[in-house]
Amino acid sequence: MKRITTTSLALIMLMAATFNLSAQGPGQGLGQGAMQGEGEKLTAYKIAFFTKNLNLTPAEAEKFWPLYNDFSARRNKLQADRLLLMRYAAQNEANMSEGEIASTADKLTQSFADEASMVVSFNENLKKVLPPAKVIKLYQVENQYKQQLLRELNQRRQGAPQPGIRGRTGQGAAAGVQK
Repeated sequence: MKRITTTSLALIMLMAATFNLSAQGPGQGLGQGAMQGEGEKLTAYKIAFFTKNLNLTPAEAEKFWPLYNDFSARRNKLQADRLLLMRYAAQNEANMSEGEIASTADKLTQSFADEASMVVSFNENLKKVLPPAKVIKLYQVENQYKQQLLRELNQRRQGAPQPGIRGRTGQGAAAGVQK
């Protein structure tokens, strides 16, 4: 059973890495060269972290990952667009008319509403592929994953050794992540 689980996990990681690479054209995503390698390591680390902590079966993982990847991509795009809109407003507020400011505020509000709707829809779709306990656990695992990455990034900044995935240079999984 352990051999089947290990083989399934490796297959899932390979499929996700292939999906990630095919979804990004040259020069897109994290970039080229070393940063792309770090992005691939980070993706593999995330897949392993979620699969292990959610205790996904191979059948669950096969249905979960496409659903989760699609949701994550759409949510990330929405959040990036919202951040650009907020930056634009902050930089140009003095030159914007009251109408433009009101319109920008409405766009921001709509962005939050769209994200909330997206989360509700994702949750409904998740319940079709995972048992309710694992759906709840997913939200906890997402927070644990983010906390783990932040810990590794802070340790890297402080020069301390890091747990987790190690690259060629001994850097942790968060080495290529800069936000």
